[in-house]
Amino acid sequence: MSTARQRGDPVRLLGRRLLLGFLIALTVAAGFGVWNTYKKEREAAELMREAQIQADDLAQREAQLTRDIADLESERGKEAALRQQYALAAKGEGLIVIVDRPAQPQQTASSSAFVEWLHQTFPWW
Repeated sequence: MSTARQRGDPVRLLGRRLLLGFLIALTVAAGFGVWNTYKKEREAAELMREAQIQADDLAQREAQLTRDIADLESERGKEAALRQQYALAAKGEGLIVIVDRPAQPQQTASSSAFVEWLHQTFPWW
């Protein structure tokens, strides 16, 4: 009977209920901690994925810039860049060469009208 009394003792019952409430509160607090850690891990994984995408993009841009620098080191690449920048020619158009007409040889004044008539009449002479 003394064990039955000890079980029903209000102080012990209150202590057990307080201990149970403390354990429940501790479990809830631990659950919130785990949940916050899980959210941070998900956020870190998302940030890592975005950083990887940015790193890949930067690597592609670096490769493109390297190709552009190599193109600009050649004469043809410089010419193409200038044409594109100043819209001088269409893309893929080759070198444009403008040639001046050859100067017409000036005819010397003939000494007489008779010699001129001979040249017109007999062109081979």
